[in-house]
Amino acid sequence: MAAASSKFPRFKSGIPGYDELIGGGFHKGTVNTITGSSGTGKTVFASQFIQYGIKNGERGMIITPSESSEYLKREMMASFGWDFSAMEDSRMLSIVDVTDPVLRLQKSIDVDPVDFLINFRKLVERKLEEIKPQRLFIDDLTAFFMAVEAPFKIRSLTDDLFGIIRSSGVTALVTIGTAFGTNQFLEYGADSATILSRERIGNNLIRSIYIMKMRGSRIANTIRVLDVSDDGISVSALSPYP
Repeated sequence: MAAASSKFPRFKSGIPGYDELIGGGFHKGTVNTITGSSGTGKTVFASQFIQYGIKNGERGMIITPSESSEYLKREMMASFGWDFSAMEDSRMLSIVDVTDPVLRLQKSIDVDPVDFLINFRKLVERKLEEIKPQRLFIDDLTAFFMAVEAPFKIRSLTDDLFGIIRSSGVTALVTIGTAFGTNQFLEYGADSATILSRERIGNNLIRSIYIMKMRGSRIANTIRVLDVSDDGISVSALSPYP
């Protein structure tokens, strides 16, 4: 077991209760998707993964192609006390947001979605080479993939982006929304896929989590309650179902 662990090192997620579901953490140098509808905890999950790594001396990078980083910083500070601005000042965290020229372009003019995604891949490649983070969080890209009509082109663009990330050696989380129906393409190309949901059970709204797949790992075939508290997100030992 020790030899296998050394040969295939893992990055702990920083999410209490999650790593036991996936055999000890994310494999180093992999792309891992976190899928869910709005309000299920995707952004908190991925932000906690970055925050935990920085706390343990691992440089992080966040890419938010659809919104300003100020919103994310304010939300994480107000909700959990995670000071991403201070982490930036210490150079342990780099955030690339919609103010970057490549990303701002798609907000200002009508850019072909394939061209945008090709340029986005080049941006990610350049930033990974410059910053050399150990942990990466890319916010939701499904809206951009939705605009690509040909399924084979979506698959090709996904493979290109994920290949660049893997070749850098960074361990990445990519959050995916479900509103546009393109999540299956991204999940298929990823090394692991975690599904978050929020549903009504009786008179309660309950968040839940399960692992759909993880290459090279045994996974727990159970659905667990996902708790959000002042300390962040955690996976309960409980099932959401009676």
